[in-house]
Amino acid sequence: MTPPDWKEKIRRRYEELKKAGKPFFPDIIFKDTVAVLLVLAALVIVVLVVPAPLEEIADPTDNTYNPRPDWYFLFLFQALKLFPGSLEAVAAIILPTLVLLFLLFLPFIDRSPKRHPFDRPILTFAGLAAIAVVATLTYAGLKSPLLNPVVPKDAMVLAGQQLYQNLHCSYCHSINGRGGLFAPDLSTVGARRDARWLAEHFRDPQAVSPHSLMPRLNLLPEETDQLVAFMGTLGGSGPFTEEAPKLFAEHCGACHNLDGQGGDTGPELTTIRTYRDKGTVYTYIRDPSSMNPGSIMPGFQNALTDAQIEDLSRYLMSSQRKPE
Repeated sequence: MTPPDWKEKIRRRYEELKKAGKPFFPDIIFKDTVAVLLVLAALVIVVLVVPAPLEEIADPTDNTYNPRPDWYFLFLFQALKLFPGSLEAVAAIILPTLVLLFLLFLPFIDRSPKRHPFDRPILTFAGLAAIAVVATLTYAGLKSPLLNPVVPKDAMVLAGQQLYQNLHCSYCHSINGRGGLFAPDLSTVGARRDARWLAEHFRDPQAVSPHSLMPRLNLLPEETDQLVAFMGTLGGSGPFTEEAPKLFAEHCGACHNLDGQGGDTGPELTTIRTYRDKGTVYTYIRDPSSMNPGSIMPGFQNALTDAQIEDLSRYLMSSQRKPE
């Protein structure tokens, strides 16, 4: 059985080019080496001129971080939003696997010797459509709003966190499941203790808790203030922005009283953090009827963004609303 004419033409053309060509070694090897060195030099220049930015050291106690993948994974990050709940596996595993399998078997599916894109319109269109989908999802992921409000890091809190590490407090105490079990868990200490109690405890633990085994740390006054500031953030709610009090005054203050200011139509909210968690407060602000069908309070899911509702709920739950 003779091979098709196009295969014979390709074979002859290959033989002609092979006879007129150059040897693989050293000619082709030299060209490849030069190309690789040029690309490596370009990468080194880019790294030196535009270094990759590094974020702060990962903090397991930080519940305000906005996780974002690198730009080349943004399309998958955005695609996951189209497959909520149990369907996330479809976007994260099933669809990428099908695409990879298609690319793997593509040489066996399309055996045409033609190379020009116009000679294979179906696959050309499929490739362009895939690029357009990835580009669209990448752009949407880049522009998607942050879930957590962006709160500038407080220098006092950062210093207190560093001091907590330098004093090796985690040998005895734990925060969010990380650390020792010998001393009380500090995950929610900011919601359980005020700044005055914390400061006195750091100065003289036995004077506040007579049976405490914690040694006196002999801290400087500024170090005590730094530790107190850090402990105050460990209340399970997280910091809030400067806009949060304004949001409360504009949308909530007419009906609710907070720290002695506001209306009395709705419940008083000064101590809400002692009997409600932040998730409940967030859900209630967003859509009260979902938790209390008889509530006369309007929902704010259309009046406020998710980040603003998150910011407002943190403000209500924070033990740091009023300066000590």
